[in-house]
Amino acid sequence: MSGSGKMTVAEALAPHVGSPPGARIIESDRIRKAIHGVAAETRLPDKAYRPDVSVRVYRQMAWRSDLIVSDGGSVVADAVFDNPADRDRIERIAYERTIPFAGFWLSADPGVLWQRVSVRKGGPSDATVDILSRQLQRNAGPLNWHKNDADRSLSEIVGDMLTLMEGHTLVAVGIGKTGS
Repeated sequence: MSGSGKMTVAEALAPHVGSPPGARIIESDRIRKAIHGVAAETRLPDKAYRPDVSVRVYRQMAWRSDLIVSDGGSVVADAVFDNPADRDRIERIAYERTIPFAGFWLSADPGVLWQRVSVRKGGPSDATVDILSRQLQRNAGPLNWHKNDADRSLSEIVGDMLTLMEGHTLVAVGIGKTGS
């Protein structure tokens, strides 16, 4: 969900993934903007978030991630990952390349998410409280990623993740709501 802190967490994790200087962050928001030929801070219309566009975004994320890890690099993939097929796609890269994968699902109370989204300014995310409302109604399906409470401090969240992902090359940070 928007407001869970996934980008903040991805930025904090990236230096600890793989060899120094760390992992490249592959971010769905920036890929979506690139597909539409606009700067990361440009707000996109609702049609840019249609399911067919999202399929392109997640395929592009997977392609970029595969390219980086096939060349010996490391990746932190930052996206909602609320579709099981998108989670499977990113995991499959690690499986096919025989590299360690860690998937993390950030869960937060909807009230916390609402507060964070409502005060957000700038950046590549187009999320509004209306978008968050739609996200909260979705069912992400079965989930086998590590669940993390995003209502905690960044240092606590990242500390828990680092304990679980030592030696990993491909890390995905997805987001969810409490109880998902």
